[in-house]
Amino acid sequence: MAALAALPLYSADIPALEAKAKQGEAAAQFELARDFLKGDGVTKDPMLAYELMSAAANQGHAEAMGGVGFFYANGIAVQKDEAKAVEWFRKGAEAGGPKAQLNLGKMLTEGKGVEKNEEEGRKWIQAAADQGQPDAAYRMGVIYYFGEYGQVLDYSKAYPYLLVAAKSGHPEAENTVGVMLETGQGIAPDAVQAEEWYRKAAKQGHAKAQSSLGRLIGPEVQDRERRVEALTWLLVASDKGEITAQKLLDSIRSGLDKDDLAQALKLSSDVEKSLRASSSSK
Repeated sequence: MAALAALPLYSADIPALEAKAKQGEAAAQFELARDFLKGDGVTKDPMLAYELMSAAANQGHAEAMGGVGFFYANGIAVQKDEAKAVEWFRKGAEAGGPKAQLNLGKMLTEGKGVEKNEEEGRKWIQAAADQGQPDAAYRMGVIYYFGEYGQVLDYSKAYPYLLVAAKSGHPEAENTVGVMLETGQGIAPDAVQAEEWYRKAAKQGHAKAQSSLGRLIGPEVQDRERRVEALTWLLVASDKGEITAQKLLDSIRSGLDKDDLAQALKLSSDVEKSLRASSSSK
């Protein structure tokens, strides 16, 4: 089962939120619930998070209703119950909550906790995407990109959704936008922009984007700085087991300049350390 859309976090003044939550403000209860769920500025307390989320949901807070569904779908602080999760996702979705709409759509398309209904599920995902919800925009883009759930494959419709997700920093979307721009799928080909999107995804640790970036720049290009950068990204991707990068490196290794390779190896090690540090800090 695809991961459900996680509850987003907001940095906030915890004491002020607590005061508002005690006064019964649903928005404060909702935000504080997310903080206690993830331990963001407070000691992690899933049960208290559930109680706060329920309090907000019972006041009609759309995303809180979807949030209660998230607890049931994942068995957090309550016994896992996908049917109850669907009930709460639907309440939140019908009230206009974009994450609730996305999660309801996922449950329906996968037949989790409810009879499978791809058409209805797709409509809820699209409703969330049309509100600009990044994960929903990515999912909707994928639906058009591959022609899923009764939709005809249509790159021109996939691209705008994927672009919304990419602009939010979604690495899979950034990579796919790069592919579409490089190959001219649903958009005029643009190698310069493709390189930019591959680089964004590569810097987030996306192995395919790292491989594509190295290939697109060209490990045998005349400009030494770009040649070394290309080799660097190919080495990073290859170390992750990315097969295209491995094959390309194998095909050119015997003809590589030793100084280029030595510098690229050093840089690839630095990149991998930076990526590991970034990942551990999230």
